[in-house]
Amino acid sequence: MQIEFLVEEPSAEEALKHVLPKLVRGRAHWKLVNLGSKHKLLKVLPRRLAAYRDRIVQGESLRVVVLVDRDADDCAALKRQLEDMARRAGLATKTSPDAHGQFHVVNRIAVEELESWFIGDAAALRQAFSSLPAIDADKGIFRNPDNGGTWEALHRFLKKHGIYKSSYPKIEAARRIAPKLDIPSNRSRSFQAFVQGVEALLGAAPRGV
Repeated sequence: MQIEFLVEEPSAEEALKHVLPKLVRGRAHWKLVNLGSKHKLLKVLPRRLAAYRDRIVQGESLRVVVLVDRDADDCAALKRQLEDMARRAGLATKTSPDAHGQFHVVNRIAVEELESWFIGDAAALRQAFSSLPAIDADKGIFRNPDNGGTWEALHRFLKKHGIYKSSYPKIEAARRIAPKLDIPSNRSRSFQAFVQGVEALLGAAPRGV
């Protein structure tokens, strides 16, 4: 089985390079496709999904995960947009499986941005940056990672402790933090939704479209 993960930018690609081996654990082959921006991903997604459907119809054991940041978008509206694109391409999703309960596409949204996943694991941050003091996971941005999980919030926290004093290098930060993430203990709800979606996909057994 092959799973293609479509992401919107390089830091998400970098993070998943480290998360996916721990999550997939050799149960499938996987490929990361970085589309360069959220705008471009949404623009080319219908065409890509149609191409994936053609490959699946021809017998390829292929599944797709789409990951985008919520940013300032309405989460429900963004999810509907992704689901509608899959439906128009003739592909069932985890949210709307076919009559047999099977699906080929999982749409997931990082709320508000990928950095919420990093904020969701305070221990990983301390492992990535040894100069950080003890973190109370029930206070500040850590209490609800998906509520304060913008890159600006994470940058302010790190800067306060002398890390990344000028700018926040998203790719470098992902490269340092993502390898330390502990999948079961991450407190970001959007991270756990992503994990559950991939697990469901790995457990599904599509028989074609």
